[in-house]
Amino acid sequence: MKYLSQIKAKYKKIERIKKGGQKTVYKAITAENEPVALKLIVNASDPRVMQEINIVKELETDNIPTIIESGIAFDESINENVLYIVEQYVEGISLRDWLLKGNKADIRFAYKLLKTLLSIEILLEKNKILHRDINPNNIIIGNDGKIYLIDFGLAKKIGAASLTRTDALHGPFTPGYAPHEQYANIKMEQDVRTDLFQIGVTVYESCKGNNPFVQPSDTIDKIMFRTLSVMPPLLDFEEDKKGMFAQLVHMLMAKNQSQRPDTAEDAMRYLMAIKGTIEF
Repeated sequence: MKYLSQIKAKYKKIERIKKGGQKTVYKAITAENEPVALKLIVNASDPRVMQEINIVKELETDNIPTIIESGIAFDESINENVLYIVEQYVEGISLRDWLLKGNKADIRFAYKLLKTLLSIEILLEKNKILHRDINPNNIIIGNDGKIYLIDFGLAKKIGAASLTRTDALHGPFTPGYAPHEQYANIKMEQDVRTDLFQIGVTVYESCKGNNPFVQPSDTIDKIMFRTLSVMPPLLDFEEDKKGMFAQLVHMLMAKNQSQRPDTAEDAMRYLMAIKGTIEF
């Protein structure tokens, strides 16, 4: 049996940086002076957490933090098992915090953000994985300028057994980012276009500074009503000479699933094709 104290003893310094729900995240420094993220999850048997670990281990990309080690350890302080995950530590700021500081994406950053998210989505699609929770909270802007996608807690392996009851009124979702097929728990209709909708909303929000479907003091019902019925105005960048970047973001946010690109590769081909119409 592994003890949590033994795991922690490997590190020269451990600093708690985030706590929420059943998860606590620490920044730890290894004996080689390398920073890592140490995550502890109290509910060690949570199938979603185990699924998240397995999914991330499948993916090889510089834009998703690598899991270095994971397992079960006995936490003497609470007298029960916890799940621990050691992964690559990304020095940077979440896109959410970046926006809360009053920043907005210019055309150069918006293009880079969309291209990076589509690149990640192409990899996910090839591995038959849906992230289902792409939003500014789960995107890190690294100090190295790289953009990272994190938190695969709602991810779904296409073809695998579902962890949500089929008769549940709503599937797991983040209000303001979930398209109809996810919100309504229509499992057979959730595919890459579900993630593409979330990518579109995230890029749009990054440019405007706020989510087009969320207003202060909104209830979830009001947010979902807007998400399912309101189409926000097109983005308006002077550098987007023919408005084609704005059209692509708008297409990704289409209410009707059939009006979104069929694949992430299709969306990427469109983005590459219009690059010459944008002045950077």
